[in-house]
Amino acid sequence: GEAAMSFAKEWLRKRARRQRPVFNTCMSSRWRSMAILSLVGAVATALCKGLSFSVASTIRRHEKMSQGDLVTGRHHVRPIVQDHPLALGALTSVSETVLDIREGEEMVDEINDIAESTEHYSATAAAAAVVAGAAVVATVSGSAGRKKARQPVLTLKGDTLEQTPAMVMYTVAYTVLTFGVLARSLMLAPAGSVLGIACGCVMAELFSGTFHWATDNYGSLETPFVGFACAAFQGHHLAPWTITFRPFINNVFKIARVGLPLTTSAALLLPPPLAAFAATTFFGQLLAQEFHRWSHTPSSKLAPWQRWLQSIGVAVPCAEHCRHHKPPFAAHYCILSGGLNPLLDSQPVLFWRRLEAFFFRLTTVEPNCWKGERGAEIRECALSL
Repeated sequence: GEAAMSFAKEWLRKRARRQRPVFNTCMSSRWRSMAILSLVGAVATALCKGLSFSVASTIRRHEKMSQGDLVTGRHHVRPIVQDHPLALGALTSVSETVLDIREGEEMVDEINDIAESTEHYSATAAAAAVVAGAAVVATVSGSAGRKKARQPVLTLKGDTLEQTPAMVMYTVAYTVLTFGVLARSLMLAPAGSVLGIACGCVMAELFSGTFHWATDNYGSLETPFVGFACAAFQGHHLAPWTITFRPFINNVFKIARVGLPLTTSAALLLPPPLAAFAATTFFGQLLAQEFHRWSHTPSSKLAPWQRWLQSIGVAVPCAEHCRHHKPPFAAHYCILSGGLNPLLDSQPVLFWRRLEAFFFRLTTVEPNCWKGERGAEIRECALSL
């Protein structure tokens, strides 16, 4: 029996060898694998060279647009946005980049969602989509195998990353005024002022979320008084890393400039407890803007005391604010501590959806978070309330 079994195995082996194709008889399994991989590599290299040429052309076109007048109209957005899936797909597959494939896909979806609703954005916000997309492509291009840091994207006229003496003057004056008002209120009415400061902290958190929600979803650069803020907040979604390039003074001086007359008026016209409440609320917006910058800064670049303030809930943590940066940007609006976000976004409160439904029924204007495919569910939820 054993002899028969051995004979059968040998016969089958010889028969299989006779039927094996020439390619297999000439090459071992190891060499076959190497040949196949080499062939695939050659095809992939040729394909990637073609894609890299397309990417380079896209970048050059974006650079030409960003050097001229950025406010060029909505009709430029869609054809350029359509290049991003190809560009990002090529770059994330052929080299090491600052974007992984998932992040690249999310950025493409984000830009496409905004492109779908550009008719409701200002021309500047539409141009921001183009320039921010160009920055995404440009920052992941560069030399093969070499990572390149993201660069700031400035799209608003007059915006800068520099810190000027005027900015310092506004910020210092506002800080001194605020603490002066609080000290005066505490001396004149200690108990009432302590209560006013405590309520002001809560109001500052709510106000930061309300202002963020309003400028994210309504208005444009042409909106009176707050047009710059509307364009800045809406453009921030496209290049959120830009805020991390701003020094403290540069980041907060605009709030200090507005807060100076408001806090002065409160100190002159209101009783001490209410003046303390108003001063705390207004100064909280300056802190919220700085905490917002921290939430976009890698923890390794934050000081230990900054990370500690985030860990105890005084400053909005990175993980909390990052939940807001997902299309259609419909939740987690509070940026002081983020402490009110779970309540305002929860069932059955749905604070932002109720506000949107109220203003829609009052004005028939749809917020930006209702736009596109991802906003359809938000719209349905709001209108059902």
